[in-house]
Amino acid sequence: MEAKTPDLSLVRRLKAKGRYQEAERRLGIWLKEDPENPRLLLEMAELLDNQGREAEAIAYYEEALGHGLDPLHRAEAYAGLGSSLRVVGRINDSHAVLSRAVDEFPQHLALKVFLALTLEQQHNFGQALDQLLEVIVAGVQDPTLEPYRAVFQHYRSHRHDGPRGS
Repeated sequence: MEAKTPDLSLVRRLKAKGRYQEAERRLGIWLKEDPENPRLLLEMAELLDNQGREAEAIAYYEEALGHGLDPLHRAEAYAGLGSSLRVVGRINDSHAVLSRAVDEFPQHLALKVFLALTLEQQHNFGQALDQLLEVIVAGVQDPTLEPYRAVFQHYRSHRHDGPRGS
């Protein structure tokens, strides 16, 4: 059973306005009160991830997954964790996480796209293309893709850039 979570609309409004420090401060207060709340952990992970702080976000994603997220948020956490691991250069870990996620959520097309990006970085081009073809065949209007559409457009243009800082 998932813990009671505070209303996250304030944090989301702060994030939307680029007021990341305030959002992080608010989440930090709530996490001190309820350090194992999976939704708060996920929200913190996503906040850090949105700021390009993937290395810090990874631990929060892992904690959130370890504390019983509901299926919708579990899929979000897998996507964020797998993507963050890939961005920081932990390609094999990304592959393991995203493969497990696709097995658990075979209809979640965004997870397949993140897995394809990881496969491409592993030079498994055929498998990467297979994943993308599955997504295309299933239909590009799938709602699981919508939150990630801008991210995928960015990767399409910058997918050969390598991990940040390299």
